[in-house]
Amino acid sequence: MYRRSQSRSTGLFLILCAAMLLLAMLSQQTWAAPARGAAKSALAPLEGAMTQVAGNVDRVTSIFGDVSALRAENQRLKAADEALRRQVVELNAAAKENATLRQALDFQRSFGHRMVATQVVGRGPDGFSRTLQVDRGTADGVKPGMIVTTSAGLVGRVREAGPHGAIVQTLADPQSRVNVFLSKSGLQGTVTGGPTTLQLQVEHSLGLTASSGEWALTSGIGGGYPRGLVVGELASVTHRDTATSDEAVLAWVNDPASLSLVFVITDFTPS
Repeated sequence: MYRRSQSRSTGLFLILCAAMLLLAMLSQQTWAAPARGAAKSALAPLEGAMTQVAGNVDRVTSIFGDVSALRAENQRLKAADEALRRQVVELNAAAKENATLRQALDFQRSFGHRMVATQVVGRGPDGFSRTLQVDRGTADGVKPGMIVTTSAGLVGRVREAGPHGAIVQTLADPQSRVNVFLSKSGLQGTVTGGPTTLQLQVEHSLGLTASSGEWALTSGIGGGYPRGLVVGELASVTHRDTATSDEAVLAWVNDPASLSLVFVITDFTPS
């Protein structure tokens, strides 16, 4: 049955091919010209419609091509914008680092003490950054007890030191004590560390009072620190006539959370 059906399909195909060949031959005869003209007239609207459809298809294809090109260009511009933003961030970071290094170099030249520059590579486990970890140690001349500073002012002192690293106890530690004098009034006092602010006890002196905006600098009294290191600025002062001292809040010149470069003073031995 399958072979009979296949034979029928083959025969029908051959008949159609012969009919198309005969039609093509007849259409080329002179006597068939009127029929060709009539057929052409009849098919002209269909031909025009097909041409219009083809044109619309070309326009749609062109639009899709333009959209694809615009998407590719948008992706390229987006990548270029991200690259420029990254370069700006890197340049700003490099400029900030260069400014810090220049400032530190100027301080090192003018301070008059031998110092070792060291990078901050870690911070204390608590949220107040009471300790800092630096990348210089005993192999570089750094020893426990040495004073640590920045170009802005006092940071603290070395608590522990290994061959290639050290732990710095900052002024934020409650055990820190620093004797200071005030830049304007000349009053003496003691700074103590704290988790959020530095506290200053200002000793009373006849006719003199501390005022906000004065700078507190290390006095050198007691031999714990060299004289003249900036500690901070008086943010507020509470004066009491009945007390022997005034209480003040000190704005520290250093922010331990943002320190990246510090100096260890190697030629000063605390007494």
